[in-house]
Amino acid sequence: MKTHRLLFLVLLASCLKISSYAQPATKQLIDSLKRELGNNLTKAQKAKVYGDLSWYYNAVSLDSAFRYGDEALKIAREIHDQKLIAQSLSDLGAIYFIKGEIDQSLELYNQSLDIRKTENDEEGIASLNFKIGGAYFKKSELEKAMSHYLEALRYYEQIKNENVIANLHSNVAVVYTALHNYSKALDYLKMAETYFQQQNLYAPLANVTLSMGNVYYALLDTAKAQDSYEKTIDVAKKGLNFLAEASAYNNLGQIYTDLGQHKLAVDYIQKSLEIRIREKLESDVASSNITLAINYAKLRNFSKSKSLLLTSLNYFQQTGGGEKITSIYYQLIAAYAGLGEVDSVFHYMNLYKKNQSAELDNKVIEVSNELETKYQTEKKEQQIEILNQETAIQKLRLRQRGLLLLAAMAVLVSGSILVFFVFKQRRLKAEARLQQEINTQQEKATRDVLDAEERERRRIASDLHDGVGQTLSAALLNLNYLYKTIAEGKTPDPQVMDNARGLVKDSYQEMRSISHQMMPNALLKAGLATSIKEFLDAIDGKNIQVDLNVSGLADRLDQQLETVLYRAVQEAVNNVVKHAQATRLTIQLMKDEEGISVTIEDNGRGFDPSGIDYAEGIGLKNIRSRVGLLQGSVEVDAAPGRGTVVVIYIPA
Repeated sequence: MKTHRLLFLVLLASCLKISSYAQPATKQLIDSLKRELGNNLTKAQKAKVYGDLSWYYNAVSLDSAFRYGDEALKIAREIHDQKLIAQSLSDLGAIYFIKGEIDQSLELYNQSLDIRKTENDEEGIASLNFKIGGAYFKKSELEKAMSHYLEALRYYEQIKNENVIANLHSNVAVVYTALHNYSKALDYLKMAETYFQQQNLYAPLANVTLSMGNVYYALLDTAKAQDSYEKTIDVAKKGLNFLAEASAYNNLGQIYTDLGQHKLAVDYIQKSLEIRIREKLESDVASSNITLAINYAKLRNFSKSKSLLLTSLNYFQQTGGGEKITSIYYQLIAAYAGLGEVDSVFHYMNLYKKNQSAELDNKVIEVSNELETKYQTEKKEQQIEILNQETAIQKLRLRQRGLLLLAAMAVLVSGSILVFFVFKQRRLKAEARLQQEINTQQEKATRDVLDAEERERRRIASDLHDGVGQTLSAALLNLNYLYKTIAEGKTPDPQVMDNARGLVKDSYQEMRSISHQMMPNALLKAGLATSIKEFLDAIDGKNIQVDLNVSGLADRLDQQLETVLYRAVQEAVNNVVKHAQATRLTIQLMKDEEGISVTIEDNGRGFDPSGIDYAEGIGLKNIRSRVGLLQGSVEVDAAPGRGTVVVIYIPA
């Protein structure tokens, strides 16, 4: 049965588990092994049968697999058969892997590996390197995963086992994908795809096409990603690879979530859940429920969204999953906001902030520790990250220009239709003059917004160059010095290493700050009131007392309306902080059936509204331009020595 077990090992390393009712051949093998137990067997023979039963039962019943695996290990230790002990430990480790208990799986794998090394069992060592690589990948320890995969690959290339080589190529590609080296990932996947297609091995081929879809999705090539996932579903059904089929459905659901096609997304995710629930894949079910909850929230079914999120939260709190828990907290804020349960909104908002802060601290510590031993890898990852950030900024600029152009075109068309129906033929001359005036005002408003956006882009570019760029340059100088010191065989200077770590941390924090200024996460995910509160919390409370009052904003507003109001409040508050010399600032947000109003009032030194500085002031000019695009109004009440009141009103 060793030949069968080797093939199944390859599939297991790719996290594949076949359903029992879809595998009659597996049932026949189990029945045959049970009948064999009735024969007069030696203890060694009985232990081997128990081991085989454990192996094949992990595709049918994990409880039975554990029971037979424990029996095999017990007898193997009783008769002191080291190879049998190693095999039993490996089989039990594979069961823990399927169950998702990766640390326990690794412990058993490493115990088995120690015995294999003592016995000089090269084939056993290679198979364990394959398994251990998969376990480390599950733990996101990518360098360890790659190291073990390559150790296994060297052995199987020596013995020319093309089947296992192709599976290893597939797994190596998955690691490269996680490292954002997409060209390398595609190279390995295409080699694996060629072999599996030639051999008509549909189950592992489905894993390959699924991984290809993931690479294209990471490259933002949605069309190719969709094609790959659709192909995966077709191939997976032929190969009875239900895990790959479920993942393809789930990933298609994620794509449609990103595209805003939420009903279609729900359909695909539910197809994935049917399989994952049937296969008892609890971790995958909990992850899919999060995505499903996001879509239900978008469809305004907040009760269903809340129920799914709380179920997933309970699972990840029991099994551990920091990033997942943080994500769930964030989605629960939106769900409870939609339900109007304010206390729960603030409860999960506090939990989200605490978890987010803890995760950030852990990430900074991880980066700092890895700088000492993985300089080359970190250098490449930093270069890739910088390129990704530059690409993201460029795409954001293009998206802003496109949206602005569409908005201007929409206003022009609306204005033209309105004028046509109101004045018609009898007032053609008056219509022409009015249209010309409208066009002039629209052009002026558009120029003002474009000027504001251009100033914003210049500021961001300056921040990146003068802040992040200079800090990273300094970090690179320190790292180059450390590299030279290590290359010369000298002991690295701890002070230089501390400087490098500090500079990288400063760069990371400044990049987060810049991206938040471009579009705060709270505005994108939780809404206007939350984003303004987060912005105001960052103001130094020692110099100025800030009060925020919100009324009627339980539901989300139109995204463009939220963005305009946030930028207007941001501009007005910055003017107060910089120029007003105020000790108290009050902001009121009120929404009713007629529209939404924002009042910003301070007790500062005020100014003369008739003065030239007021008429030409960039801050108020920006506010009027933005609000004007939404047919809103801006009123200012100010006088020297008695503070300033700015009232923004946008009709419903």
